[in-house]
Amino acid sequence: MRFDRIDELYHMNVLVIAATERELTGIKEISFSHPSMKVQTAVTGVGLLPSAYAIMQLIAKSKPDMIIQVGIAGSFNPSLELGTAVTVRKEILADMGVYETDGYRDVFELGLAEKNMPPLEQGAIVNHHDNLMEASSLPTVSAISVNEISTSLEKINLFAEKYKAAIESMEGASLHYVCTMQQIPFIQIRGISNLVGERDKTKWKIPEALLAATNACINLINKIQIP
Repeated sequence: MRFDRIDELYHMNVLVIAATERELTGIKEISFSHPSMKVQTAVTGVGLLPSAYAIMQLIAKSKPDMIIQVGIAGSFNPSLELGTAVTVRKEILADMGVYETDGYRDVFELGLAEKNMPPLEQGAIVNHHDNLMEASSLPTVSAISVNEISTSLEKINLFAEKYKAAIESMEGASLHYVCTMQQIPFIQIRGISNLVGERDKTKWKIPEALLAATNACINLINKIQIP
């Protein structure tokens, strides 16, 4: 399912999801009054497996016309200002592989998976809903999803260089994978809370990142509601 114009999204059921309750707080406080739109929220849990299962369950139960995932993320790119928001064009599962004597090899290099097996495109899960990303008015980036938050300099440099990733999260690929396979329009909105590897949380900007992601989500929904 793919929309060519924003006004085709009227009379629809929008599902807004996040890994944690905190990431949804600002959105749940908003009352969307457009009579032709239903906005629901749901917590999917932290990590790739819980979020993938939760998204599948929510699709079966709520039958959304569109899913928006909001949350915070770490950035590999110092030029991305902390406390601002981005949207994700493509997701890569970054830590499915093995470290061998000659370096890191992912599942594709090991011959355990095909780079173009649906929904993959050259090893990435790409969001082709350009109209949604354009309507968000956010910078578009590439991202990786991991099971373990990256802290070592070796791993940070590897992921940034190998996958050309701008940000890292623990649930983004679940959204991209499930929604692409189920043919449900989606968009991932992330607030940049910290640099990947920075463990001094006094240097993080979680409230600002949450606010940026929340405002971007609300603005997108409000754009969809314009008659």
